[in-house]
Amino acid sequence: MRQVIRVTVALPRELWESVKRAVPAGKRSSLVAEALESELRRRQRLQQVGQLRQFQESMLKKYGELPASAADIEQMRSEHDDE
Repeated sequence: MRQVIRVTVALPRELWESVKRAVPAGKRSSLVAEALESELRRRQRLQQVGQLRQFQESMLKKYGELPASAADIEQMRSEHDDE
């Protein structure tokens, strides 16, 4: 069972009124928890994409532009077929 903690959160009045109209009283906390989890996952993915781009840039600086692997595979197949 997950441990639950109570927190106080300030929301814009219009947003809260929309939530109250759309979500039954017993389900609002789970809606907020799901939304927070989703947003955290989204931010983590964005951070990971940023790290991947930095890694790609560092590899490009270190090794330069590499040939396309599809062309290399085609050439190897051609050489194999010629044998």
